[in-house]
Amino acid sequence: MVKALGGVFLYSENPKVLADWYSKHLGLDYEYTENYEAYYVTFPYKESETGADRYTIFSILYNKHRPFVDGKFFTVNLRVENLKGIIEHLTANNIEVRGPEFHEEGSFAWTNDVEGNYIELWEDKA
Repeated sequence: MVKALGGVFLYSENPKVLADWYSKHLGLDYEYTENYEAYYVTFPYKESETGADRYTIFSILYNKHRPFVDGKFFTVNLRVENLKGIIEHLTANNIEVRGPEFHEEGSFAWTNDVEGNYIELWEDKA
């Protein structure tokens, strides 16, 4: 079950220029992380059900990190619960899923919607 929008990830040949554009014209205050070679802004919020601190991220990364999906230049990250169950549901409906992978931030899997848009499913460890 999808709980929230985890983030939006844009891919660019020059992420600094793009981040600077968003900063100058839309007032976003980007941070940079060496680990992911990404510029990002976080939007904190409280989860309505539990009151837990959460965040949504808007990130700009180098094209070299872009998933290779023809004609698609962004990723939608959805925060989910029960990633294993979602993977089982998708695969039972003949929808290809890559993953899961387990990282410091939680568990991830990837799929595409019916039009080929890239979707990252994230079960947060928090």
